[in-house]
Amino acid sequence: MSARTLVVALLAVSLAVGCRGVHEDTPHTLPPDGATDARDAAQPFDAEPPASTKLMADEEVGPLIARLSEKAGDFPSENYVTNETSLLHVAKVLRAPALRGRAYVGVGPEQSYTYLAMLEPRVSYIVDIRRGNLLEHMMFRGCFEAGKTRVEFLGALLARRPRTMQDGSGFAAAEAAFHGVTSEPALRDEGFARTKALMDRLVIAHTPGDDKALGRIHDAFAKHGLSIAYTMSNSDRRYPTLGENFAAREPDGDATSFLGSEESYARVRRLVVDNRVLPIVGDFGGAHALRAVAADMRERHETLGVFYASNVEQYLFEQHTYGAFVTSVEAMPHDDQSRIVRVWFDAGKPHPAQRPGHRTTQLAIPVSAFLARAAKKPFAYYWDVVNLPAE
Repeated sequence: MSARTLVVALLAVSLAVGCRGVHEDTPHTLPPDGATDARDAAQPFDAEPPASTKLMADEEVGPLIARLSEKAGDFPSENYVTNETSLLHVAKVLRAPALRGRAYVGVGPEQSYTYLAMLEPRVSYIVDIRRGNLLEHMMFRGCFEAGKTRVEFLGALLARRPRTMQDGSGFAAAEAAFHGVTSEPALRDEGFARTKALMDRLVIAHTPGDDKALGRIHDAFAKHGLSIAYTMSNSDRRYPTLGENFAAREPDGDATSFLGSEESYARVRRLVVDNRVLPIVGDFGGAHALRAVAADMRERHETLGVFYASNVEQYLFEQHTYGAFVTSVEAMPHDDQSRIVRVWFDAGKPHPAQRPGHRTTQLAIPVSAFLARAAKKPFAYYWDVVNLPAE
């Protein structure tokens, strides 16, 4: 082989390797429905996702969150876990194939993970007025990273060593590993350090009070374990515990929470580790966060699949900012398949669709129908909103 031929051959190899490196580092979307690869087939739960499936590099997460967020506000409760027992009553609507692989917008602590398990969105924005919610999702993410199985996730979340690593179908199998187990201060401290290191890795800007607030969150889960529940000042209502939320089922018994099976957990864990779940600080009635989310969706060429609003809209009427919320929803790329999910609490007035044994009613309607009604006649009360024809 001549020297010239050798140089050409080496150059070709160099270019091939360089092109391969660029391809592997470039973020791309999740595989289409039903698609798998050899890694998933061989090791569905244990293997770490390859870096090339990430929506963005880790160091890009914090700056994006900061760009989409706005000034934090207050909320009159310790909203560590959801208090909506009807969360899965819209599961049949959310399992529609047309809603999978889109963009998701949600609110609150752990409840969105159950919806993510059904929807497998390409990007998710969890928008909450409380900065504490962002910190809690950072804690959750640290537990997802530490836990390749449901039992490992719960051990990290609750600061407890499971009695056994055996697992099985249904949440009860994972829950049984923690019966009678108390938390360990060393594991609580390990979790706190893990969350702080994660925030540094993701370049999440620290604000005064973050460490104290984060410590309270870790303390609450360590102290109460699966018995932790929503609390509100001056309320004597009994709210569902975290364990009850994880064990919940759809009325027909089919759908469960994201911890109902290893398959569901693995799907959500992959989304979280792939930087596809972004906790944002934002006011639903504000002029920045939701509209910045809408702009980010457009830049990514994503269409809204589901907007889970809980009952946040109820507070916007009290603050006279509901019109701003409607404008923000309208700005999000949507089509006839896009859905908005909200909840009604039976505070003295039960909803016609309320099911026996539940004080909350979950409702799903097309975004287009909601916006069409708002354009025709502005809503005056949240009761009018939750009485739109639901699916």
